[in-house]
Amino acid sequence: MASRLLGLAVLTLSFLLAAVILWPASALSPWVEKFSNDHWRLANLEGSVWNGSGMLLTRSDKSDSWHIAQSIGWKLRWSDLWRGLIVVVATLDKGSLQMAISAEGLNFERLDASLPAPALLVLLPGALGRYGWGGNLHLRSDAFRCAWHAYSCEGEMELIWNDAEVAEIPGNKLGDYRFRLFGEKQALHVDLTTLGGRLQFNGVGEIAARGLRFSGEAAAVGRDAANLGAMLNTLGRRTRTPGKYLIEFREKGVTR
Repeated sequence: MASRLLGLAVLTLSFLLAAVILWPASALSPWVEKFSNDHWRLANLEGSVWNGSGMLLTRSDKSDSWHIAQSIGWKLRWSDLWRGLIVVVATLDKGSLQMAISAEGLNFERLDASLPAPALLVLLPGALGRYGWGGNLHLRSDAFRCAWHAYSCEGEMELIWNDAEVAEIPGNKLGDYRFRLFGEKQALHVDLTTLGGRLQFNGVGEIAARGLRFSGEAAAVGRDAANLGAMLNTLGRRTRTPGKYLIEFREKGVTR
């Protein structure tokens, strides 16, 4: 009798272990959609939660159709589970990343990847996520960590925005820009520099639990500078330097 009970217990444990190991990749879909507020979706999934691949789809609004961002593959390192960490090594069409997930928060241990700008900027808080972004983003970081409970981040991340576009601004592409993000406990500081283009925009900002603020100077250059300058005049105010405008943006409670 005892041997039968032992055999049944071993069989049950084996079945549960096999179910965990073979947990299908499709189980990730609801998590991704919830995390992105229904702006991201995984499709054509193969493999398991621990080692799989699929296609990342994105959309700007819940009434829009889905668009393919790029394919993605991932693998979880079993050895880190004993330390209370879920370490994910992911590869994309353009780049790769390694991140560790724990009860305390999310830690990007290595990030070097590109995404279409709409796929990422749609996740911005408040009205910022609905501006109709265009272009491509490249993100790089060797260490960037955010806590779940305190809205706090530490580390540094660089974001290059190439061929930038905004739906509300007609004409050719605006230019190329570099964002440097500095996490300092409960505030995320932003430093914006123009690399080139018809819209010169430089400034600094901060994202925190109390809200978002950004202040910078903008100027239009090139053949259509007059048209772009007229728009800047409605968005900001003239500075003492001819052709330059002070642009400020503030929104309360955007991180909650």
